[in-house]
Amino acid sequence: MFSVMLSNEDVSAIDSSGLCGYYEKWPTYFQDALNLTISQLDRFYPNRIIYAGLGGSATPGDILKNWLSPVLNIPFIVIKDYDLPEIVGKKDFVLAVSCSGDTEEVLHMVDDSIKKGCKIAVITSGGDLEKFCIKNTISCTKIKNLNVSRASFPYLFYPAANILKELHLLGSIENQLITSVQAVKEIQQDLIIDNPIEKNPSKELATKIFDRFPLIYVSAENQKVAVRFQASLNENAKMFAHVSVIPELCHNEVELWTKNTSRQFKPIFIRHQEESLQISKRFKVTKQIIENAGFEVYEIWEKGKDYLSRTMRSLYLLDYASIYTAVLRKEDPLGTPGIDAIKRKMLEH
Repeated sequence: MFSVMLSNEDVSAIDSSGLCGYYEKWPTYFQDALNLTISQLDRFYPNRIIYAGLGGSATPGDILKNWLSPVLNIPFIVIKDYDLPEIVGKKDFVLAVSCSGDTEEVLHMVDDSIKKGCKIAVITSGGDLEKFCIKNTISCTKIKNLNVSRASFPYLFYPAANILKELHLLGSIENQLITSVQAVKEIQQDLIIDNPIEKNPSKELATKIFDRFPLIYVSAENQKVAVRFQASLNENAKMFAHVSVIPELCHNEVELWTKNTSRQFKPIFIRHQEESLQISKRFKVTKQIIENAGFEVYEIWEKGKDYLSRTMRSLYLLDYASIYTAVLRKEDPLGTPGIDAIKRKMLEH
């Protein structure tokens, strides 16, 4: 029995800033973000799409890249750095995203985009990036900032998707934007604070990992959801987590699962019904090896009508779990003192 039962009182005692409240309203934000009017931009078909973003503002780019891979016949490159590749030029489209508008690396990449003559669109809530766009007549879609970029995900993803829609790059999967919002609405009541641990998949997952080191195993198709979960655990719960991909982990990491392996590790599988037979078999065999070493594998099965619906549903469940994990660890999920310290030091001359 847990001393903390993840009740409203338990959560509010640790989450004093009310970050969890933003997640409770995510379905509303998803719908609002889907309907948000994007800034006017010139229509053209680029040679490449360059998505420029860091941290929580980069997650939409990772998911867009995976989602669009079946229909997009041009490269989609996500850059989480200061500089654009040398090959980028006038026929390329740069989509720069910074929730705060003050991300140093994104500002640098937008400036680099101008010098290279790229077509540019920006998504931000304001800051220096908005000022830069006004000064340089760059298409800028202004969004809501839900306190931090990780909570603001709906306002980062859907405007980005709608900008690509305006460029006629979504093709046959465009309708998934609507179904994905519906998928988040459908799971909301399962995840909210009022739903007890035994009926709440996010709370249940939190109880499995809060005092462990989660090793999260996925296939390539849902790798980005797992990476987002890892980042949310880092930021919200202040804990280590690790992501590995099947089949690659079957050629190296699987060897760590022995009787001598630390019991601190907690294996988590994130799976979906559309796995290939080869991937499904590798999950099964890997699970057997882990269980033979004396570990319990916790499996999460993605659900949804299509790729984007499954992804958004899983992301919602896992982000909520990271908040509950923070509460069980008695860590304020909002504060990020390490990130803030780096930002301050970078501003020093």
